[in-house]
Amino acid sequence: MSEIDLTLARLHGKARFQPFAAPNHGEALANAGLDPDDALLLLERRSVVKTFLLKQMTYHHVAQGEICDEPYMISF
Repeated sequence: MSEIDLTLARLHGKARFQPFAAPNHGEALANAGLDPDDALLLLERRSVVKTFLLKQMTYHHVAQGEICDEPYMISF
């Protein structure tokens, strides 16, 4: 995985939350066993979509990985 350029981020001291290193491959939403009320956070780049459970993001607050061979970092 490529590294996120931390010089572009505004960081104040030590990180409060451990970033979630998202896998490059997941499973289809239809096979994920989600409840109809589960909220999702979506990331799209060049028609490729990654989804994150909002309840998972509320714990980790930050997720990072690669999409379309480019690094990303999202926060919630």
